Amino acid sequence: MKTKFVMLFLAFLLTTSFANKVFGIFFKPDSIQIEIDTEQLILPGESFNFGVTSYHRKGKIRKTLGMQGGFVFWWHYEVEVTGGTFSSGKITVNERLMPSKGKYVEVKVFPKRRPKLIQQILIPLNYETAAVFHPVSNFDKAPGSIVKGEIVSKFDNGKIRVLKKLAKNTEAEKYQFTAFGGSFINGKFRIDPDFMNIENHSAGLIVQSLRNESVADTFNVKLDYKHHYKLNFKGQWGFSGMSGSDGIDGGRGRNGMSGEFGQNGESGYKGPDIGVWADLYMDSILNGYLLYVFVENFESGEEFRYLINPDGGSFTVSSVGGDGGRGGNGGDGGDGGTGVDGDVWFSYKTVEQKVKKPRTRKVAKTVKTRTKDKDGKVIEVEKTVMVDEVYYVEVVERHVITVENREPGGTGGNGGNGGGGGFGGSGGAGGDMYFYFTEDGWVFENLFTAINNGGSGGANGSGGAGGNGGRGGLGDPSGKSGYCGADGASAFGWGSSGQEGRVFKETTDEFYIIQPTEETTAEKTSLFDTSIY
Repeated sequence: MKTKFVMLFLAFLLTTSFANKVFGIFFKPDSIQIEIDTEQLILPGESFNFGVTSYHRKGKIRKTLGMQGGFVFWWHYEVEVTGGTFSSGKITVNERLMPSKGKYVEVKVFPKRRPKLIQQILIPLNYETAAVFHPVSNFDKAPGSIVKGEIVSKFDNGKIRVLKKLAKNTEAEKYQFTAFGGSFINGKFRIDPDFMNIENHSAGLIVQSLRNESVADTFNVKLDYKHHYKLNFKGQWGFSGMSGSDGIDGGRGRNGMSGEFGQNGESGYKGPDIGVWADLYMDSILNGYLLYVFVENFESGEEFRYLINPDGGSFTVSSVGGDGGRGGNGGDGGDGGTGVDGDVWFSYKTVEQKVKKPRTRKVAKTVKTRTKDKDGKVIEVEKTVMVDEVYYVEVVERHVITVENREPGGTGGNGGNGGGGGFGGSGGAGGDMYFYFTEDGWVFENLFTAINNGGSGGANGSGGAGGNGGRGGLGDPSGKSGYCGADGASAFGWGSSGQEGRVFKETTDEFYIIQPTEETTAEKTSLFDTSIY
């Protein structure tokens, strides 16, 4: 079957080749025309289709493969392209023709052996007339927000192209992205998390087409600061306790050593104390009230600043205690040593043994023999002869034998006890929170949430396994095996959680001052004396 298929396929190729050669002999067009579909985009780095229509005597029209109803193979034509490359009815535009506005690809086509019918055409490259960045999902108009979007481009031939993937996409490389008040990374626009780096509450992304540098779009975000801000701190976690060392196995007939106890886990550290200052002010640019919030980590001295719209915004700050370290596991007990084998000694013993031994003696025996008489006849005659006879007699023999004797085997050593597991460390206490509101900012005290839970306690360690008892020594009788050691104590559960931190709220003077030049300064009042609490 396979041979038949191969033969049919070869026959098809030969027939097709012959038909094409015959067709090539009679392929003598009077004129040709280059056909371009103006609905397709012709852009640098991309490919587009084109075809050739040939006109023959008696009104016959033939088209190249790829065109509707086309069947003429491309090897009937010579194709020369300036500004690109040609292959099987497709032209790939040179990437270097960027920007593409005002540039062309030159195509020359003529039938083979008929160069006088050459046709030449300049194909203009397409270019964007508009390119707009659109967000594809909702986002908060606030510092730190990430905007995922797409680019909708309109070209000079009216075609629309939507570019949805802006990261690691060669098509996205046809655009230049410039961010202000933020950054454009991995195909996404991120508003700067620090509002002090944003001018006039506006952040945006400029998208410029590299195919037509006069086309650019600015995606502008007017911040409204309606965002649920979160700022999280946590105390350092406690180190886990070291596991106890395993006990050493016992020597010959000796007990195994007990495993060491696991160390207790360290307690988690207290969460840092945090100060939060809030001042309400009238923003002239947004024409509305905003809360200026200043946060300081009293432990590290780090400072954070936020603007919050009281109409939809909120602020949650947490300072959770560090988790306690895990208790170390107890060491396993050592195995007991094998019992001492009993001593071996030898004794000698004479033993008697009755055995039968052969003896011989002469005895008379009558036997018959044949002989001839005087007449020559055969006759039987009896005569007595002496023969040896074997008989057995019982005798007593004495032998000296060696007897192996063995002392009792020693008892095997007991296994060592497993070490107890260490206790998990306690969680650290939550940090204390100090809130300071100006008189007008106090109205929005409910927008602030403090979370200062204690850290979780560390898990208690597991006790070590008791060692196996040693095997009794060989002997008569063999020794008893030693007892297995007891498993180490394990305290189920975890260490205690840390205490919840305290929250204090006080009033403070106005501290956020807007200078006439629109430059802002933030001045803290002196810290409240927390030592009195």
